[in-house]
Amino acid sequence: MSLALYKQKIGSAVAAVLTPLRFRQKDFIFTRQLGEVAHIISLQSSVSSTASLLKITVNLGVFVPSLADDGTKPDLLGSHWQMRLGFLMPEHIDYWWEVSGDTDAERVASQIVASIQMYALPQFEQLETRDALVTLWRAGRSPGLTAFQMKRYLDKLEHEPAA
Repeated sequence: MSLALYKQKIGSAVAAVLTPLRFRQKDFIFTRQLGEVAHIISLQSSVSSTASLLKITVNLGVFVPSLADDGTKPDLLGSHWQMRLGFLMPEHIDYWWEVSGDTDAERVASQIVASIQMYALPQFEQLETRDALVTLWRAGRSPGLTAFQMKRYLDKLEHEPAA
């Protein structure tokens, strides 16, 4: 099986779990709009993948449309909270799964799905509103942002009425 098919197999397993939770899929990016925020889960292949080895990780993002410039649509790189799934897992590292065969693809798909269910979805439950991000930023935590960005977004959200 090709690396593209391994990734497709993993993506299909993730979609089976996320689609009933109102996530929409485009390629290997899953997005769910929840009023004030959007949750993003993205499967990313490594540039160090080879013809016989797929290295894949999971990126998470929370996007706040009211903070976006010019009506930008939810996007991982423009997210207002970002984290790799591995940092939510017990290892707290930038975790990359490796796939080099059909059985690996099934095992990795199961591991990624389980990790999303155990770590990503509960984290997203804590970040379902822009006020949740304000609270996080007030505590000085801003995964994926610089201190300058955090302060700018915090100032904007604290002085704007909720949607």
